[in-house]
Amino acid sequence: MKALAAQFANWQEALENFQKSVEKDLQEIRRCKREVQRMKIDLIDRLEKGRYIRDDQRVIISAPEIIIGNVDKSGVLCGNYSQVIIRGNEVNLEGVGLGDSEVGSIVSRAASIQQVAVDPGIDGREQVVKSTSEIISQAKSVVLRSEKATGCFSGQYLAASDGNIVLSTDGQIDLEATLPCETLKKELTQTEKDLKAQLSDLKKETSQAKSDVSSLLSQMNKLVGNDTMNLDPVTTRTNYMDIEELHEEFQQLSSALYRTMTDYFDALSRQAECNRQLSSLDAQKKELDQRKSKYKEESTNTFISLRSENLNLTSIDGDGNLRSNPGAGIALSGKQVSLSSYGNDSALIKDSEVFIGSQQVQISTANPKVSDKSSEFPADGSVRVVSKDIQFETVDYELKDQKITEKSLTKEGSFSVRAEKIALSATDTEGKATGAISANAKQVSLKAMDVDKEKRDDKALSAGSSLLLLAEKVYAGAKDQKTQSKSFQVASDQVGVFGKTTVELQQDGKAILQLDGGNASLSGSKTTLYGETTSEGKTTFKSDVTAGTVNMKNLKVDSSFKTPYTTEGISVPGAPSTAKLSAKLKEEELKTEKK
Repeated sequence: MKALAAQFANWQEALENFQKSVEKDLQEIRRCKREVQRMKIDLIDRLEKGRYIRDDQRVIISAPEIIIGNVDKSGVLCGNYSQVIIRGNEVNLEGVGLGDSEVGSIVSRAASIQQVAVDPGIDGREQVVKSTSEIISQAKSVVLRSEKATGCFSGQYLAASDGNIVLSTDGQIDLEATLPCETLKKELTQTEKDLKAQLSDLKKETSQAKSDVSSLLSQMNKLVGNDTMNLDPVTTRTNYMDIEELHEEFQQLSSALYRTMTDYFDALSRQAECNRQLSSLDAQKKELDQRKSKYKEESTNTFISLRSENLNLTSIDGDGNLRSNPGAGIALSGKQVSLSSYGNDSALIKDSEVFIGSQQVQISTANPKVSDKSSEFPADGSVRVVSKDIQFETVDYELKDQKITEKSLTKEGSFSVRAEKIALSATDTEGKATGAISANAKQVSLKAMDVDKEKRDDKALSAGSSLLLLAEKVYAGAKDQKTQSKSFQVASDQVGVFGKTTVELQQDGKAILQLDGGNASLSGSKTTLYGETTSEGKTTFKSDVTAGTVNMKNLKVDSSFKTPYTTEGISVPGAPSTAKLSAKLKEEELKTEKK
């Protein structure tokens, strides 16, 4: 009895030393645990608690069927609570087939199954993350299935073809590769708060356990002091019944003390782990504070890679139906979203194609500004399209002879460009105009008009608006001799035609109105002037002039003058005029480049 009491006292001392070290590093904590465990083993041997089977080499349990657990002789679980722990440096579960055609299996079933890659320590109370913390699963096929079932699972979706991985659920799948900052800080703060509350409870628990151990150990020492086994034989025989009662009380006290000291050790282990986790959280928070200043500007280096010869993202339900209800769809969101067909050499893959097909396609750089009072969506940013050949069309197609061919222009198809400033430019990198811009339609309008707010119909000329047609040569009304406008109309409050050298109107070269070199010339087979005509300056007639009545202040005759009543000189009829106005300008054809 004295020896056992001394061992309990030594164990108490080791536990108290352990209590002093619960805030030290992991290496010191584990050293204290090993010392306490060594003393616990010695006590177990003396108290003969449970059954311990050990061999320094190997223990083999062999039978066609082996059941381990708190079960009765029939193998059925008995009792209210049971626990089975397998603890070792390496634990292997192997399901071996009986032959080439048979397969082995390992089945794990429980209402809750957890796999955590941490080091649990020698007593299973630690959760130390190591550099090699990992979970590896390898198979010809892998199935992970989650479903909102009650009572039992349906058993479907539990098969996959060779080389396939099936990840299936009738709920939600979250696949994340993220490095949080503010969220992690909140989680660390909450975890730290919970651990501190747990630590406070554990300190009370260990304090109570320590007090219980001291009380029970005092009772044991008192019983040891009452032991009469070592007195003279007569006294021993005389007090045999008292000795037997004393030993029974000592045995009960030993069991109680063992349980209490075991609980004391368990509480200290949990307290030490709690302190270790708090220290780890503190280091994580410091690292987080250092990361916070650069979190938004620098990359977090998180990455998800989906790689395959063929990738398919489809919005369907469990019956394989393509979903068309509100909210169904596929969303991609990020600062940079890229769809490309570049090869390993960073060049475009030959005959590659990116197809976007939908009843409505919207490309928007609107930048929402939402507040409690209003929501605005101002257009911001830019859209850039770079290609050798860019086409926009509203055309119906059809399949003919296994080829997609044009059928017709889409009825009521339209193409609209609307902006405060619109520029169409065919200029090279040096700023020189090159290439061509062409607009071709049955009706072409260039206007500067205000429109109706709702219908967008023409409303009125835009105040202060202007229209400029400018080129080294400007052609209007004709493409060539064969292709000409049937009508060309210029109408305005004011019309001005300005030419620095020559202005000329021609009617197929037969009638000409010419302004050239400061001179004005009018030519035609017949020229008729209507209305009152005034000629300022010197006027010369080089052929016969016929007039009704001529009023003049002075009349000067060089050779003859004749009236019905008098004749002066010899009248010689003037020769018909053969003078002809030569055209300065020739009609030119507009040369266009072929596409």
